[in-house]
Amino acid sequence: MNNKQLSKLVVAFLAVAVIGWILVQKRNQSWSQGEASIGGQVMPEFPLNEVEKLSIQDANGEVTLLKTEETWKVEQRGSYAADFAKIRDLLIQVSEVKTLRPMQVGESQLGRLELLEPGSGDKAGTLLTFTGKEDKVLGKLLLGKQSMKKSESSSFGGGEFPDGRYLMADGDINRISQVSEAFSSVNTEASQWLDKTFFKVEKLKSISLTHPESTNSWHVTRESDTADMVLAGLAEGEELDSSRSYSLKNVLSSPSFNDVVGPDTNLDDLGLDAPIAAELETFDGFSYAIKLGKPNADEEHPMQVSVSASIAAERVPEENEKEEDKEKLDQEHAERVAELNKKLESEQALDGVVFWVSKWTVDTLLKNRSELLKQPEEADASGAESDGLDVPSVDLPGIDSLTNPLGLGEQ
Repeated sequence: MNNKQLSKLVVAFLAVAVIGWILVQKRNQSWSQGEASIGGQVMPEFPLNEVEKLSIQDANGEVTLLKTEETWKVEQRGSYAADFAKIRDLLIQVSEVKTLRPMQVGESQLGRLELLEPGSGDKAGTLLTFTGKEDKVLGKLLLGKQSMKKSESSSFGGGEFPDGRYLMADGDINRISQVSEAFSSVNTEASQWLDKTFFKVEKLKSISLTHPESTNSWHVTRESDTADMVLAGLAEGEELDSSRSYSLKNVLSSPSFNDVVGPDTNLDDLGLDAPIAAELETFDGFSYAIKLGKPNADEEHPMQVSVSASIAAERVPEENEKEEDKEKLDQEHAERVAELNKKLESEQALDGVVFWVSKWTVDTLLKNRSELLKQPEEADASGAESDGLDVPSVDLPGIDSLTNPLGLGEQ
């Protein structure tokens, strides 16, 4: 072997050694980075306090949550108020979520983990886009497939439950993690992001209900907030069904709504051009004007509410009131007035909005007048007395006793 050949062999050996060293270093570096990322934040520099817009998109649609003047709104519901606590909790969760297991995934495996962006097929995930001032994108988080764990309990028949999820941060395939949070509450249903704070009728005094058909209308009232309701205009023989009394005095005492009608909906199509209308008065001076339209396929009714109140700022002293009690009673009245004014302000914000409410929420207001009345007693089982007919006795020849023709048991 000459010097030239030996030189080539040495060069080749050194080249192989260098390449090997580089590969080892990359492997060690990759291993070190992977170890370091376990327990680390998925989005370590996420500026949650700067987020002013949150878009959530999946294969089924998109919902946009906007922050305006420190208040969050749901864009798809005419900018109706959003659930601040739910949004706050999600932003905190995103900023704090930590890697349970770093993942090295190739492009071809993204679908298996449902880490394709929405619009990329049926293996797409849920994309969260966080935006700040001047539409600056502050970060993106793609929620992929939930990781499942078998239940060890037989109480509910076994099965599996989500114990985590696969995430991709900022669209970077090198930042895919498995985490212990399932993010189960994140979806694109606009109704799920609404602030469900609603009005509440307290100390109900009277209800005046007007149906499109006047014969179905009715009016009930009571003298105090502990008394039962009395149905007005009872004719001879009519009586209010006592089983209705409780429901009548508790109408809309704890109502809820499922959704808000979108801003582009024609209200006439909902039957609000010829609604069931109710006027509710309370002993605290509140008045609620309610309109109910036609139910949808889910038996939800569109409802509008308008609230007004006449709140007595000054307290009327009771007869023979002691002077030493006056200051205390005045203070209690002032506090109550403040509470009522706050309640009025909150409930008046609902004016002009059309809500979808469940049938059971407004069931009493859907009753016709006849349904409030006690029904006639059922006919006697034989039917003889109820139909008013006299049944003549019949004598059969040769038989002295129809009930005991053979005289058995007689002495």
